[in-house]
Amino acid sequence: MRTAILILIVVALVVALVQALPVVALAQGSIFGSVNRGGGSVPDNGQVSFFGYLDDTDEEIRVETSVGAGYDAGNWFDDFQNYQTEAAGNPYDFHFFDLGQGEGFVLSGLIPNNSFHQENVTLGSVNWPEPPTILSHEFISGESVEIVWDDDPVTTVHVYRRTLPSEGSFFRLDDPVGSLANPGVAGDRFADASVDTAMSYQYLLIAEDAAAQLSRHSDIVTVSFEGNCCNLRGDIDHSGALPLDIGDLVALVDYMFTGGAEPVCLVEADVNGDGLPTIDIGDLVYLIDYMFLAGPLPPPCQ
Repeated sequence: MRTAILILIVVALVVALVQALPVVALAQGSIFGSVNRGGGSVPDNGQVSFFGYLDDTDEEIRVETSVGAGYDAGNWFDDFQNYQTEAAGNPYDFHFFDLGQGEGFVLSGLIPNNSFHQENVTLGSVNWPEPPTILSHEFISGESVEIVWDDDPVTTVHVYRRTLPSEGSFFRLDDPVGSLANPGVAGDRFADASVDTAMSYQYLLIAEDAAAQLSRHSDIVTVSFEGNCCNLRGDIDHSGALPLDIGDLVALVDYMFTGGAEPVCLVEADVNGDGLPTIDIGDLVYLIDYMFLAGPLPPPCQ
């Protein structure tokens, strides 16, 4: 009995203390809630993808794998404090996607003046575009990375990047102010000319259709300058020397057909320079043509 009374006293004191705190201390808290499908079932772990942004702009987005965000056993969560522009009263938007049944939901609201804000999500039927598939991410010069994706003529693409080792927000590259009125990139590629060769980066994409509906985000790809170089296309064994020789041919055949080691630099193994996501027979034919049949030198990397 005494223990129960003591617990009640402590709870009352904590509540009184929280209520006495300034409003600013209670803002900028966490948002969380349950996630259910339209039929009432709960998506399994790994089947819910979401991204969120503030201020009616997507200059900064956070996804379900960002630090402080996630989905687990029917519950989702994020933390407003992890956004650069968080403040009580700012609008927020979260786009949810069920990878298992293709349902979705857009949650919108204003950041409240409290530490914990609950918003339960019920998914429903949607007709949103498919996300782009990133096909390659190639170093096209010493300070530029080209991201290539499968082109869909009825959608455009928003391009985002974050700098490792951060596992937090992604920031929009094709429109740094994040105007949702800007539909993004038409076509199948984007050149990021703002990279630092001392850093590593992660990229993701979101498609937008003609009705301004946004897809779920693409898979995340990592680009690291360490070990990714380009002395010369066709320099499979990474010797850095001309002419290309039998060692390069052996290394390419070993990698393609006998489970050999991946080339140190995949850009150099893309002998014909077609930017495909995998090294294929076209690269082997190009190298043989150059070495034995007086074919052209592999195209330059820059």
